[in-house]
Amino acid sequence: MKYTKRIQNRVSRIEGQVGGVKRMILSDTDEEKVMTQLQAVISSLESLKMELMKKEMKESLVEDIKKSLGISE
Repeated sequence: MKYTKRIQNRVSRIEGQVGGVKRMILSDTDEEKVMTQLQAVISSLESLKMELMKKEMKESLVEDIKKSLGISE
């Protein structure tokens, strides 16, 4: 599966968010602020997961339609 630049950028942003959480923990930031950032990371991961699922479903659907029409690449 080839991942789009958009997906690669999302992963990079998530890496940055996780790094930010690590820095917050190392600098002894208030737990409430850390939890807020953790929730943002979780939301970003869920969003990435949904995008990957949609991509996979779309590709599978296109492939199934091609097969049913006897079209090959």
